[in-house]
Amino acid sequence: MVIDAHHHLPSEWEPYVEKLRKECERLGIDRVAVTALYGPPYASNDQLVEALSQHGDFLIGMGYVRLGEDSARTVDHLKAAGCRGIKFIWPLKNYDDDDFMPVYARCAMYGMPVLFHLGIVARGPRDRFLDVSMARMQAIHLDRIARHFPDLPIIGAHLGNPDYHVAGELARMLPNVYFDLTGSTLKKKPPEFIGEVFWWARNEQYGKMGHSLPPYQKILFGTDVDVELMEDVLSDYRRVMDALQMSEEDRAAIMGETAARLFGLTEE
Repeated sequence: MVIDAHHHLPSEWEPYVEKLRKECERLGIDRVAVTALYGPPYASNDQLVEALSQHGDFLIGMGYVRLGEDSARTVDHLKAAGCRGIKFIWPLKNYDDDDFMPVYARCAMYGMPVLFHLGIVARGPRDRFLDVSMARMQAIHLDRIARHFPDLPIIGAHLGNPDYHVAGELARMLPNVYFDLTGSTLKKKPPEFIGEVFWWARNEQYGKMGHSLPPYQKILFGTDVDVELMEDVLSDYRRVMDALQMSEEDRAAIMGETAARLFGLTEE
Protein backbone atom coordinates (compact mmCIF):
# COMPACT_ATOMS: atom_id res chain seq x y z
CA MET A 1 0.00 0.00 0.00
CA VAL A 2 1.30 3.45 -0.97
CA ILE A 3 0.03 6.26 1.27
CA ASP A 4 0.42 10.00 0.93
CA ALA A 5 0.55 10.89 4.62
CA HIS A 6 0.36 14.69 4.24
CA HIS A 7 -2.14 16.37 1.93
CA HIS A 8 -4.49 19.35 2.36
CA LEU A 9 -8.18 19.20 1.46
CA PRO A 10 -9.51 22.41 -0.13
CA SER A 11 -12.87 23.89 0.77
CA GLU A 12 -14.07 23.17 -2.79
CA TRP A 13 -13.35 19.53 -2.12
CA GLU A 14 -15.77 17.66 -4.37
CA PRO A 15 -14.17 18.33 -7.77
CA TYR A 16 -10.74 18.22 -6.17
CA VAL A 17 -11.18 14.72 -4.76
CA GLU A 18 -12.27 13.44 -8.15
CA LYS A 19 -9.05 14.79 -9.68
CA LEU A 20 -7.07 13.44 -6.75
CA ARG A 21 -8.46 9.94 -7.21
CA LYS A 22 -7.56 9.90 -10.89
CA GLU A 23 -4.03 11.18 -10.34
CA CYS A 24 -3.37 8.78 -7.48
CA GLU A 25 -4.58 5.88 -9.59
CA ARG A 26 -2.13 6.95 -12.29
CA LEU A 27 0.75 7.34 -9.82
CA GLY A 28 0.02 4.17 -7.85
CA ILE A 29 -0.99 5.90 -4.62
CA ASP A 30 -3.66 3.94 -2.74
CA ARG A 31 -4.69 6.24 0.11
CA VAL A 32 -4.28 9.92 0.94
CA ALA A 33 -4.31 11.44 4.44
CA VAL A 34 -6.08 14.79 4.05
CA THR A 35 -6.11 17.52 6.66
CA ALA A 36 -8.70 20.11 7.53
CA LEU A 37 -7.67 23.60 8.56
CA TYR A 38 -9.27 26.83 9.70
CA GLY A 39 -11.49 27.29 6.66
CA PRO A 40 -11.29 28.65 3.06
CA PRO A 41 -9.31 28.05 0.99
CA TYR A 42 -8.95 24.86 3.03
CA ALA A 43 -11.68 22.52 4.17
CA SER A 44 -13.15 22.88 7.64
CA ASN A 45 -13.58 19.90 9.93
CA ASP A 46 -17.24 19.63 8.87
CA GLN A 47 -16.27 19.57 5.21
CA LEU A 48 -13.60 16.97 5.89
CA VAL A 49 -16.12 14.72 7.60
CA GLU A 50 -18.50 15.13 4.65
CA ALA A 51 -15.72 14.15 2.25
CA LEU A 52 -14.92 11.10 4.36
CA SER A 53 -18.56 10.00 4.22
CA GLN A 54 -18.29 9.79 0.43
CA HIS A 55 -14.67 8.77 -0.04
CA GLY A 56 -13.77 6.82 3.08
CA ASP A 57 -12.26 4.05 0.97
CA PHE A 58 -9.65 6.47 -0.33
CA LEU A 59 -9.23 9.38 2.08
CA ILE A 60 -7.77 9.21 5.59
CA GLY A 61 -9.16 12.04 7.70
CA MET A 62 -6.89 14.30 9.75
CA GLY A 63 -9.07 16.72 11.70
CA TYR A 64 -7.79 20.13 12.75
CA VAL A 65 -7.41 21.14 16.40
CA ARG A 66 -6.51 24.75 17.13
CA LEU A 67 -4.20 24.56 20.13
CA GLY A 68 -5.12 27.35 22.53
CA GLU A 69 -8.75 27.52 21.43
CA ASP A 70 -9.99 23.93 21.05
CA SER A 71 -10.07 21.40 23.86
CA ALA A 72 -9.71 17.63 24.12
CA ARG A 73 -13.45 17.41 23.41
CA THR A 74 -12.72 18.46 19.84
CA VAL A 75 -10.62 15.31 19.54
CA ASP A 76 -13.59 13.30 20.83
CA HIS A 77 -15.86 14.78 18.17
CA LEU A 78 -13.37 14.21 15.36
CA LYS A 79 -12.74 10.63 16.42
CA ALA A 80 -16.49 9.93 16.55
CA ALA A 81 -16.89 11.50 13.10
CA GLY A 82 -14.43 9.07 11.53
CA CYS A 83 -11.12 10.94 11.60
CA ARG A 84 -8.06 8.74 12.11
CA GLY A 85 -5.61 11.49 13.02
CA ILE A 86 -5.20 15.12 14.06
CA LYS A 87 -3.40 18.05 12.45
CA PHE A 88 -1.75 20.84 14.47
CA ILE A 89 -0.54 24.21 13.14
CA TRP A 90 -0.53 27.83 14.37
CA PRO A 91 -0.58 27.10 18.13
CA LEU A 92 -1.13 30.03 20.49
CA LYS A 93 1.72 28.81 22.71
CA ASN A 94 4.68 26.49 22.20
CA TYR A 95 3.61 23.02 21.15
CA ASP A 96 4.85 21.51 24.42
CA ASP A 97 3.00 23.94 26.69
CA ASP A 98 1.22 22.42 29.69
CA ASP A 99 -2.14 23.69 28.45
CA PHE A 100 -1.98 21.42 25.41
CA MET A 101 -1.13 18.20 27.22
CA PRO A 102 -4.79 17.16 27.72
CA VAL A 103 -5.30 17.31 23.94
CA TYR A 104 -2.31 15.06 23.33
CA ALA A 105 -3.43 12.72 26.10
CA ARG A 106 -6.79 12.29 24.37
CA CYS A 107 -5.11 11.59 21.02
CA ALA A 108 -2.88 9.03 22.74
CA MET A 109 -5.90 7.40 24.37
CA TYR A 110 -7.48 6.90 20.96
CA GLY A 111 -4.20 5.96 19.28
CA MET A 112 -4.69 8.77 16.75
CA PRO A 113 -1.52 9.84 14.88
CA VAL A 114 -0.82 13.56 15.18
CA LEU A 115 0.74 15.64 12.40
CA PHE A 116 2.60 18.73 13.58
CA HIS A 117 3.50 21.50 11.18
CA LEU A 118 7.12 22.38 11.95
CA GLY A 119 9.39 25.29 11.15
CA ILE A 120 8.83 27.88 8.51
CA VAL A 121 5.25 28.52 7.50
CA ALA A 122 3.74 30.26 4.49
CA ARG A 123 2.58 33.84 4.89
CA GLY A 124 -1.12 34.52 4.62
CA PRO A 125 -3.66 37.33 4.97
CA ARG A 126 -4.82 35.95 8.34
CA ASP A 127 -1.38 35.76 9.99
CA ARG A 128 -2.15 38.55 12.45
CA PHE A 129 -5.60 37.17 13.21
CA LEU A 130 -4.20 33.68 13.78
CA ASP A 131 -1.20 35.09 15.71
CA VAL A 132 1.20 32.97 13.67
CA SER A 133 4.65 32.38 15.16
CA MET A 134 7.27 30.06 13.74
CA ALA A 135 9.01 30.01 17.14
CA ARG A 136 6.11 28.06 18.65
CA MET A 137 6.39 25.35 16.00
CA GLN A 138 10.03 24.30 16.36
CA ALA A 139 10.92 20.63 16.15
CA ILE A 140 12.48 20.61 19.62
CA HIS A 141 9.02 21.07 21.17
CA LEU A 142 8.12 17.52 20.10
CA ASP A 143 10.65 16.08 22.55
CA ARG A 144 8.62 16.69 25.71
CA ILE A 145 5.38 15.56 24.07
CA ALA A 146 6.89 12.31 22.83
CA ARG A 147 8.36 11.51 26.24
CA HIS A 148 5.10 12.24 28.05
CA PHE A 149 3.07 10.13 25.62
CA PRO A 150 5.28 7.31 24.33
CA ASP A 151 2.31 5.55 22.73
CA LEU A 152 1.26 8.63 20.73
CA PRO A 153 2.32 8.37 17.05
CA ILE A 154 3.89 11.75 16.22
CA ILE A 155 4.59 12.90 12.65
CA GLY A 156 6.69 16.02 12.22
CA ALA A 157 6.20 17.80 8.91
CA HIS A 158 8.97 19.08 6.64
CA LEU A 159 11.76 17.34 8.61
CA GLY A 160 11.61 20.34 10.95
CA ASN A 161 12.77 22.82 8.26
CA PRO A 162 15.15 24.49 9.05
CA ASP A 163 15.95 22.48 12.20
CA TYR A 164 16.85 19.36 10.25
CA HIS A 165 19.47 17.93 12.55
CA VAL A 166 17.27 18.41 15.60
CA ALA A 167 14.57 16.45 13.76
CA GLY A 168 17.03 13.68 12.93
CA GLU A 169 18.09 13.31 16.55
CA LEU A 170 14.46 13.24 17.69
CA ALA A 171 13.79 10.44 15.21
CA ARG A 172 16.83 8.58 16.52
CA MET A 173 16.04 8.89 20.21
CA LEU A 174 12.24 8.73 20.31
CA PRO A 175 10.53 5.57 19.02
CA ASN A 176 7.17 7.28 18.42
CA VAL A 177 8.47 10.22 16.35
CA TYR A 178 8.46 10.20 12.54
CA PHE A 179 9.01 12.85 9.88
CA ASP A 180 7.91 13.56 6.33
CA LEU A 181 10.07 15.31 3.72
CA THR A 182 7.41 17.64 2.38
CA GLY A 183 7.86 21.31 1.56
CA SER A 184 11.01 22.86 0.14
CA THR A 185 13.48 20.44 1.76
CA LEU A 186 13.99 18.10 -1.19
CA LYS A 187 14.31 21.08 -3.55
CA LYS A 188 17.03 22.90 -1.65
CA LYS A 189 18.89 19.94 -0.16
CA PRO A 190 20.62 17.09 -2.05
CA PRO A 191 19.85 13.46 -1.17
CA GLU A 192 23.19 13.19 0.63
CA PHE A 193 21.99 15.77 3.12
CA ILE A 194 19.13 13.49 4.15
CA GLY A 195 21.73 10.80 4.74
CA GLU A 196 23.64 13.20 7.01
CA VAL A 197 20.53 13.99 9.02
CA PHE A 198 19.88 10.26 9.44
CA TRP A 199 23.59 9.61 10.01
CA TRP A 200 22.87 6.65 12.26
CA ALA A 201 21.80 4.67 9.19
CA ARG A 202 25.53 4.33 8.42
CA ASN A 203 26.56 3.32 11.93
CA GLU A 204 25.89 -0.29 12.86
CA GLN A 205 25.94 0.41 16.60
CA TYR A 206 23.35 3.17 16.41
CA GLY A 207 21.51 1.90 13.36
CA LYS A 208 20.33 -1.19 15.24
CA MET A 209 19.31 0.46 18.50
CA GLY A 210 16.62 -1.68 20.07
CA HIS A 211 14.34 1.21 20.99
CA SER A 212 13.66 2.39 17.45
CA LEU A 213 12.96 1.35 13.89
CA PRO A 214 15.74 1.24 11.30
CA PRO A 215 16.67 4.88 10.58
CA TYR A 216 15.07 5.43 7.19
CA GLN A 217 11.86 3.79 8.36
CA LYS A 218 11.24 6.88 10.48
CA ILE A 219 10.49 8.76 7.22
CA LEU A 220 6.98 8.93 5.76
CA PHE A 221 6.01 9.73 2.19
CA GLY A 222 3.89 12.86 1.90
CA THR A 223 3.26 15.43 -0.82
CA ASP A 224 1.70 18.57 0.77
CA VAL A 225 1.03 19.95 -2.72
CA ASP A 226 -1.88 20.25 -5.13
CA VAL A 227 -2.71 17.38 -7.46
CA GLU A 228 -0.67 18.80 -10.33
CA LEU A 229 2.61 18.65 -8.37
CA MET A 230 2.24 15.24 -6.72
CA GLU A 231 4.26 13.41 -9.37
CA ASP A 232 7.12 15.87 -8.91
CA VAL A 233 7.25 15.19 -5.15
CA LEU A 234 7.06 11.45 -5.75
CA SER A 235 10.05 11.77 -8.07
CA ASP A 236 11.97 13.65 -5.37
CA TYR A 237 11.39 10.86 -2.88
CA ARG A 238 12.51 8.25 -5.38
CA ARG A 239 15.62 10.26 -6.17
CA VAL A 240 16.56 10.33 -2.47
CA MET A 241 15.89 6.62 -1.99
CA ASP A 242 17.96 5.75 -5.06
CA ALA A 243 20.86 8.02 -4.12
CA LEU A 244 21.01 6.61 -0.59
CA GLN A 245 20.71 3.05 -1.95
CA MET A 246 17.88 2.27 0.41
CA SER A 247 16.77 -1.33 0.79
CA GLU A 248 13.42 -2.52 -0.57
CA GLU A 249 12.28 -2.90 3.03
CA ASP A 250 13.07 0.75 3.78
CA ARG A 251 11.41 1.94 0.58
CA ALA A 252 8.23 0.00 1.30
CA ALA A 253 8.10 1.39 4.84
CA ILE A 254 8.58 4.97 3.66
CA MET A 255 6.04 4.74 0.88
CA GLY A 256 3.23 3.40 2.98
CA GLU A 257 3.82 0.45 5.27
CA THR A 258 4.69 2.58 8.29
CA ALA A 259 1.78 4.96 7.66
CA ALA A 260 -0.60 2.02 7.27
CA ARG A 261 0.48 0.76 10.68
CA LEU A 262 0.18 4.16 12.35
CA PHE A 263 -3.30 4.75 10.94
CA GLY A 264 -4.47 1.26 11.81
CA LEU A 265 -5.00 0.21 8.21
CA THR A 266 -3.11 -3.06 8.57
CA GLU A 267 -5.83 -4.32 10.88
CA GLU A 268 -8.59 -3.94 8.28
